[in-house]
Amino acid sequence: MIRSLLILFLTFLMSCGLYQGADEYWVYVSSSSDVDESGIGIYNWNPSTGKLNYVSKESTIKTSSYLTIDAENQRLYSINGEGIQGYQIDVSTGQLSLINQIGLTGDGPCYVGLADNRQYLMVAYYSSGTAVSYALDAAGRLGDEISRVQHEGSSINTERQEKAHTHMILPAPEGDLVVVTDLGVDQVLTYRVSQTGEFNPQPVSVTQVEAGYGPRHVAFHPNNRYIYVLAELTGHVMAYHFDSEKGIGDLIGVVSILPSDFTEFNKSADIHITPDGQYLYASNRGDNSLAICQINPESGDLIVVDIRSCGGEWPRAFEIEPSGEYILVANKRSDFISVLDLDTETGLYKKVEEIHGVVSPQCIKFLKK
Repeated sequence: MIRSLLILFLTFLMSCGLYQGADEYWVYVSSSSDVDESGIGIYNWNPSTGKLNYVSKESTIKTSSYLTIDAENQRLYSINGEGIQGYQIDVSTGQLSLINQIGLTGDGPCYVGLADNRQYLMVAYYSSGTAVSYALDAAGRLGDEISRVQHEGSSINTERQEKAHTHMILPAPEGDLVVVTDLGVDQVLTYRVSQTGEFNPQPVSVTQVEAGYGPRHVAFHPNNRYIYVLAELTGHVMAYHFDSEKGIGDLIGVVSILPSDFTEFNKSADIHITPDGQYLYASNRGDNSLAICQINPESGDLIVVDIRSCGGEWPRAFEIEPSGEYILVANKRSDFISVLDLDTETGLYKKVEEIHGVVSPQCIKFLKK
C-alpha cells in the first residue's frame, strides 16, 4: 500500500515537472515468430513508477533470438537464424544503428556472450554442439571466426540428448574463464580464453550433472563464489562452488523448482539472481511459473520459498530490473511482458502490469540512459 501511494505521488510530481525520478533505462526485447516480423523492440523503463513504455523497434532484421550489451552501453549484439548482428546504441534516444552482420558458422544459434575486453564475441550453437568466438574491431564491427570448441556425446533422453547441444556461453565475472552448458551431454564445462578470443580446448573443469537433467543456463552469485545451474529437462537448480582459476567445484545442493504435484510437460528456461544476492529466480515453461529461492549467504545453498505464476504463458526468459525491485518476464506464447513487483525482504512478487504489442518475446536486456 505504501509503495503504491508513493508511486502515485511520484507520478503526479513528474507530470507537473517537479520530480525527475531515478535513473531511467532503455529496455531491448528480442522477438521471434514464424508469422511476424518484430525484430528488436525498444522500450523505456522508469523504476520510480514501474512503467514500461514502448518507444520503437529495430526493423533491419525480422527476428532476434538473443541479445547482449557491452559493459560500456555502446553496442548491442543479436543472433537469429540468418546471422549475427552488431548495433551502435544511441543512449540519448535508445535507437540502434546496424554496424554490420556476419553469417553463422554453426547450426541453431541460441546464445550470444561478450568478453569484457570487447575484443571478441561468443556464440553457442545448440544444434552443432559448438561454442565459437568471433573477432571484434575497435568500432564494434564483427569479423572472422577466431576459435571454436566441439562437444561430443549424448545422454539418456533419446529425444533431446541424442548428441551434444551447447546452450549457453557465459564469461566468468573475474578472470579469463567462460562457462559453457551442454544440454545434450549433461555437462557444464569451463574453458580458458585468451585476450584475443582463443579457446584452450582442454577444459579447466568438467561438471557432470545427473543423467537426463539437461543443463541450460547458469547464473553467478554476486560474491563470485557460487554458480547455479538450471536443468531444463527435469526442473532442478544445482548450486556449486566456483573459483576464478579452477572453475566449477563441489556440489553444494540441488532443489526442485516445480510443484510436487506437477506432472505435465515442462521445460525450465531462465535463471537470475537479485543484485543483493539474496534470492534466485528460475522460470518454468509448462508450469508457467517462477520459482523463488532464498540463498544462504554462508553456504550458497538454496531454500525454495515459493513457486508461483509468472503472469503469462511460456516464460522463455526474464530479467531482474537493476534496482532489484521488479522482474520483467518474456511470456513467449502470451505475446506480452509481465511486470512483477518484488518484495525485496521476502522475495515474493505480484504482477502489476502486462505490456502487450510484443510478439513472441524471447530475451530482455536493460541499458541505463
